[in-house]
Amino acid sequence: MVLSKAIGGSLPLAVIVYRAELDVWAPGAHAGTFRGNQLAMAAGTATLAYVRENGLAERAATLGDRMLAALRGLIPAHPCVGDVRGRGLMIGVELIDPDTGAAAPGLAAAVRRECLDRGLIVELGGRHSSVVRLLPPLTVTDEQATAVLDRLADAIPAAGRRPPLTRTRRTPMPDTPPHPRPPQPLHPAPHTRASPTPHRGPDPGSVHADGGRRPRAVRSAPRARASPTPHRGPDPGSVHADGGRRPRAVRSAPRARASPAIHLGRVCCAGNADGGRGV
Repeated sequence: MVLSKAIGGSLPLAVIVYRAELDVWAPGAHAGTFRGNQLAMAAGTATLAYVRENGLAERAATLGDRMLAALRGLIPAHPCVGDVRGRGLMIGVELIDPDTGAAAPGLAAAVRRECLDRGLIVELGGRHSSVVRLLPPLTVTDEQATAVLDRLADAIPAAGRRPPLTRTRRTPMPDTPPHPRPPQPLHPAPHTRASPTPHRGPDPGSVHADGGRRPRAVRSAPRARASPTPHRGPDPGSVHADGGRRPRAVRSAPRARASPAIHLGRVCCAGNADGGRGV
């Protein structure tokens, strides 16, 4: 027998129960990569101890019989209740169509909604989801069990008066062929960057009007900065109209600044009207 869920006290835990004569493995004989959750094992041990010390198994049987008797008393007044069955506090109320006796999942869903409106959460199960299931905890009190029975008894006739839900069917989309996509290359060629080296040969794509090739302009070398020393030789790049070379003008030396001393002699900077020097 396999036990799980509530035995772990809300933590993930499962227990395998078998007879002692089937336990033929020695300690440590079975091992694997999966291990139990130590926290869940501690919680499961405490849960089993609490169940044993407080007699929750015996209480579940007694309280479950009382709830089953109360729910079966609804059958004569509500023909939609086809059967009430369970063991302990795990109880199921099966709802049927009174006219045909078939399962009534729509009515069960309506009962669940009415229970939720009254603050009671129930679950659906069984064939065609037509069984209302009650799964209270083992620690449920007598007052809480009475409230569950009263709310469920009110929800069943209210569900019969509730209009059924109508589901709108979606309009199917027309089948349209997908848009064709152009074929993509599996491995596109990487983008190559232009070489920084200038092209110094002829341009094969540039052609003169007469059919000949026109060389591409050669990228000149960076211009050198002028030397601070004055150039005193002829300029080879300057040519006279008659074909001769014309020397470049010589850069004169920087002009000396006048002395701040006072000149006491004659003034030689003024010129006469006749071109001579004045005294």
